[in-house]
Amino acid sequence: MKIKAKIAAVAVLAVAAGTLGATQATAAQAPPSGSVVLGSAGGPLTFPGYEGDPVRFEFAAFGDPGNSSGRFHVNHLTKDGKPFADFDGKVDCVSRDGDLAILTGVIERADIPGLPVNLVGRRVGFSVRDVPGGHDRIGWSWAVGGFDQDTLRCTAPIPFFETSTGGYLVR
Repeated sequence: MKIKAKIAAVAVLAVAAGTLGATQATAAQAPPSGSVVLGSAGGPLTFPGYEGDPVRFEFAAFGDPGNSSGRFHVNHLTKDGKPFADFDGKVDCVSRDGDLAILTGVIERADIPGLPVNLVGRRVGFSVRDVPGGHDRIGWSWAVGGFDQDTLRCTAPIPFFETSTGGYLVR
């Protein structure tokens, strides 16, 4: 084979390998098929002892119970704007029926000046109801069960809190 033909063959193989690598990288980064929960919403709490404290829950979650991925972020400030709890983690389950989704995930980072507890490694659960044309609703496991034990995978309380800012897309 002449040198020009060899160079051309190597160039074609390099382009093919690069394209295959890019395709594999894109496929690896693409979210699993199935349910989607996206958005950020919150509002002031009405719980005794926390009245007026603003909370916000952010989700980018994809998949089905056996194949889920994504992230969650929780932020809770005191009514005077001081940090009470800020944590985030990796979603390990998304389950959906219509406009209602259940998510669970494991906390990977936590800054909790308002609570004397280490939450890293704990599993928490969320429920999200997408209310078209209205205020979405959310529920979270520690509001009813505390942080004493992990939430079971793919479980959460009903969405009991009506958000007043932001919104979610559940599909």
